[in-house]
Amino acid sequence: MKGSLQCPALMACFTLALTYSLPAAESAERATATKEKIQALRSESAKTRNQITLTLEELSRLNVKGVDLRPQFEKFKAELRKMQDEAKVASERAQAMRSKGTASFQAWEMEVQTINNPEIRQEAQKRYERRKKSYQKILSAMEEAREELVPFMSDLNDINKLLESELTETSVASTKGTIRQANWHGEDVRESLTDVEKELDRVSAELAKYK
Repeated sequence: MKGSLQCPALMACFTLALTYSLPAAESAERATATKEKIQALRSESAKTRNQITLTLEELSRLNVKGVDLRPQFEKFKAELRKMQDEAKVASERAQAMRSKGTASFQAWEMEVQTINNPEIRQEAQKRYERRKKSYQKILSAMEEAREELVPFMSDLNDINKLLESELTETSVASTKGTIRQANWHGEDVRESLTDVEKELDRVSAELAKYK
């Protein structure tokens, strides 16, 4: 997961704005490779969303009448460990995009200005603006997801700590309010990740024009 979600992989999808001087075959080849990276990024975002769902499902089953608490609690803890890994990667990914994206676009803008042909330079500038806008939308949604993960993970970790110290029907029942809160926070994260995926789909569709 970590490899496909770092900033350089995403930034690659915005370099196609300056491919006017490339042969058509090479431009199409780059577009295809970039689409594959975007699809990998999208898949990983979907994986994070799915992990939120799996974790909450196992947590909710603790309140099912007659459930064997210890085995079910272990299932929840297993999903929680995976969720902790996903949250860590999501945070690192957003930070990397914020720190590296600005510098990348500044260098890109300078390259646009070196194009001599005014018509090509104008079109390149338009593409630059579109890519930058897409990048900012993706970054904004990813940062929202990172921020929303904080209260979500806090809810999950608080429940885990409580039940680690006392796993009884009474202690589980006392977590119902926090579980509801975790579901609300989890939905916020999933909505932000869905926004990321929608924008990646839009960029991917645009790259299909290079075929």
